[in-house]
Amino acid sequence: MSKIMKFEQYADFAAAEWKRAMSESEHFSLEKCTDAEMTAVWDKMAPSYDLGVGSDFRRVGHAIERLAKLGAFDPDTIALDIGSGTGAYALKLADKCRTVYALDSSAGMLEILAEKARRLGLNNVMTIQADWKTVNLDELPGRFDIVVSSLNTGIKDYETLVKMNSVSRGFCCYVAPQGRTYHSSRPDLQKIVFGRELRAAGGNDIIHPFNIIYGMGYRPELTYAPCQWSKEETPEEALEAVCREYGRYKTIDEALRERLRDYIMANLNERGLFTQFQKSTVGIMIWDTRLVQ
Repeated sequence: MSKIMKFEQYADFAAAEWKRAMSESEHFSLEKCTDAEMTAVWDKMAPSYDLGVGSDFRRVGHAIERLAKLGAFDPDTIALDIGSGTGAYALKLADKCRTVYALDSSAGMLEILAEKARRLGLNNVMTIQADWKTVNLDELPGRFDIVVSSLNTGIKDYETLVKMNSVSRGFCCYVAPQGRTYHSSRPDLQKIVFGRELRAAGGNDIIHPFNIIYGMGYRPELTYAPCQWSKEETPEEALEAVCREYGRYKTIDEALRERLRDYIMANLNERGLFTQFQKSTVGIMIWDTRLVQ
């Protein structure tokens, strides 16, 4: 007869399951880039990222609305956005917080964020270029009333999630995909690059961090929001973006580059642009770090 798991063992079990799911999700396990090389990739991908997932604010509005209903904001609120990208959350949080710190390893992402803040007249958004996995917490400006992390590949295991929890003196908000994602061209592109579609085992699904936070004795709220975006690029821009994305996994030689070019040219819209579309659902998990069993 199997032993019944004790509650205090549940977080460890959930952490092991998250690690297993990540190892079986080929989008992550097949990456060959070092952290420094991956940061360089994000630097170059920043403009394309901003046109795509960085342009959908529905999930942002949903998260901020939930935080507001939970009483997370006051005139002195200080927030940290981990893996801020081009600022989808940080710039919206700036309207409700005294100060927002946007942390990302990519200088390219932070440059776009800073330019957006300048155009919006926001002087309360501060950028921190650092990798969350390795950043020394003593280098951060204290602890924060709200800590946010959304669609962030830098928090993808127990250690980095617990690190996020440790810097909050109030609320945490973690956003990740829930269930399957539809992408208009990714399956075709994977078949060109790998000869098959990559296996998706849910390594970045919200269920794993939710189980860990629950197992640690917190009471996380979990709600859902749509995440949908579409972007158009010239054939040249699209080819460079695709080569950068799949260059994380293997060398894109000239023959493979030409096959990717052929696919893009065969799928241009009536204006001669390459369109990509993604539709998914994200889980938005919020918990109060002061309320633990």
